Amino acid sequence: MNENQKSNSETQEEKSKEELEKEEEDRIKLESLRKAGEIAQNVKKDIKPKIKVGTSALEIVSMTEAKIEELGGLCAFPVNLCINNIAAHYTSPLKDDGLIINEEDLVKIDLGVHIEGYIVDTAFTINFNEDESLENIVQSTEVALDAAKMLVKPKVNTRDLGKKIEDIVRGFKYNPIKELGGHQIERWTVHGKKQLPELGSQGGDIMEEGEVFSIEIFASTGEGSVHNTQYSHIYELNPYSGRVPLRRKASKQLLGYVNKNYKTLPFAERWLGKEFRMGVAFGLQELVQQGKLQAHFVLAEKKGVFVAQTEETIIVKEDGYEQLT
Repeated sequence: MNENQKSNSETQEEKSKEELEKEEEDRIKLESLRKAGEIAQNVKKDIKPKIKVGTSALEIVSMTEAKIEELGGLCAFPVNLCINNIAAHYTSPLKDDGLIINEEDLVKIDLGVHIEGYIVDTAFTINFNEDESLENIVQSTEVALDAAKMLVKPKVNTRDLGKKIEDIVRGFKYNPIKELGGHQIERWTVHGKKQLPELGSQGGDIMEEGEVFSIEIFASTGEGSVHNTQYSHIYELNPYSGRVPLRRKASKQLLGYVNKNYKTLPFAERWLGKEFRMGVAFGLQELVQQGKLQAHFVLAEKKGVFVAQTEETIIVKEDGYEQLT
């Protein structure tokens, strides 16, 4: 065998090794996502009947997170429980605020499960309000989601899904929320690079085979726009912050714990309260000020407005999609 033939043979071997590694990586990814999806489905079945008027938000959130772990998964982010005009990012705080589900509430539960950083994200709404104007609000999100996922295949622009979502939600006489919507999910990253908008006029991204997306629909009785409130009970590591001086011992301990246990995934301040008896609030404050953590502020429509949400996670396949949740 001359040198050229030897070199070609080695290249071919190396290529085969890379291909085998890629195949193994894809297999583990799909197995993990399917397992996470199965857990998410079972958690929803278990938790839905327990969401009742008079139940506390903390009880529901804690119960849901515990069920995820009981079934062999980990929380990809704190369980969100958002009522009425609150659209996203509310979870029970460090000190229980006593929030209880009342008659006439529209309750949204958003939960995520991960297996070794492979994430699924899903949400549903339960309506306790008998007002006629809300009769079809949950249905509008479910119909829009079903229609949007039928468009999923490689090379489709997510803007096309956004247009379909917008048309259906508006057809039910509600408004999609322009600042919120679906998103790509990557390993250890809930909100990946690509977006899946709620409106056909918003920019989109091209879906590719093997990519994972959450299709997330919001329907509002208001204008379809949310704002940051002053409250934040969910935080996330900022991996691009670099080294910064920290004055408080508690801040350094919290940062070490977050790095080890949550990596780049969002976490709840109350989770830290279980591990650290003191210093959580001040520690988080310094870490946010220094740019080590970013706060996820509770997002809300105007008071008196109602928002519904439905979300499922899919993986793009050669000839369409596979629903994971």
